[in-house]
Amino acid sequence: MIGTTDLVAHPPTPWREILTSVPVWALALSFFAGSWGFFTLVTCLPLFMHDVLGLDMSKNGVYSSVPFVASLVALPLAGLFADWLRAPGRLSTNVVRKIFCVAGYTVASGFSILVGYIGCDPAVAVAIMFAAIASADVAFTTVATNQLDLAPLHAGKIMGLTTTIGNLAAIAAPHAVGVLTSHRSTRSEWQNVFFLAAGVYAVGALIFVIFGSGNRQRWADDARSVELSGTFQTNNNRVNDE
Repeated sequence: MIGTTDLVAHPPTPWREILTSVPVWALALSFFAGSWGFFTLVTCLPLFMHDVLGLDMSKNGVYSSVPFVASLVALPLAGLFADWLRAPGRLSTNVVRKIFCVAGYTVASGFSILVGYIGCDPAVAVAIMFAAIASADVAFTTVATNQLDLAPLHAGKIMGLTTTIGNLAAIAAPHAVGVLTSHRSTRSEWQNVFFLAAGVYAVGALIFVIFGSGNRQRWADDARSVELSGTFQTNNNRVNDE
């Protein structure tokens, strides 16, 4: 290899600080809230379309998939807008993360409740669900990147923890839908499903705005990290001396 290489020893993972960090757990619970709303729709939307809106199987797949196209639009735009707001002279990362999380989950909560009261017009239902998913994606720009804000060197471990907690919703949400719609799968039962999703969104937003953070944590940088000179640098110096 030509040139020099500086090797930096990665600091040990501060597991105790991570597992006792309030902002980390606030992020994990917000991740759970977002996953609950997402998996409620992604796994159970075809059932709602069939039982409540009366769509046959030939149309159900198309109508059930269209709302998720929102992610293709909302995620990139929300991410770019968040970075623009975080530019020097505008807003701090902490403020931006909390605004996006609260605004996204609050609006998604409202649309989730609204979808339970629509008539039998599939187009209206799809439009409302599209808006709900787009709103949740705005909040996702926080829960998917806040690990880097808290501790860049340990973001992978924090992501593993928060994703694990979030994926518990992928198990619990469909079971909750099954319990709430087990009687007849009527409109009123599905309203309870959407009220529950809205409530989980609201709790996730509240927890993050109170306990979450966009600031780097004190334990994020380990002073014991040692910068090592690469072997190639040593060899290069020897060659130059000769």
